[in-house]
Amino acid sequence: MTAQEGRAPSPGLRFPRRFRLGRSRNYRYVYRKGKSFPSRSLVLIYLRGKDLKFGFSVSSKVGNAVTRNRVRRCLREDARLLRPRLKRGRYIFVARVAAARVSHEALAREMYAVLLRAQLLKEEGES
Repeated sequence: MTAQEGRAPSPGLRFPRRFRLGRSRNYRYVYRKGKSFPSRSLVLIYLRGKDLKFGFSVSSKVGNAVTRNRVRRCLREDARLLRPRLKRGRYIFVARVAAARVSHEALAREMYAVLLRAQLLKEEGES
């Protein structure tokens, strides 16, 4: 049985609910109080906090539902892989129109570059 046939992914591959930003009011709060770090195909909005939360926003300007979901899945996967190295806080990744035209690898490199520029990656000894 494969993951497509209904079996849940292994625990290490999931994006647990405790890491999700959740409700619309949480998004609005981060948009209002957070700091923005733009790049060519995505924008990071970050707000310091005591726990680690992620939100992903992909406008209908980016493309049809299939395209938007592909971009959202890519962003979520990249955030999941970087999660252990990130400082605590609330992150919103907003996809720009250009995100639909770039490969997953390019999007991953861009996300890493934005996080590096924002100085949100933990140092080696930091927990």
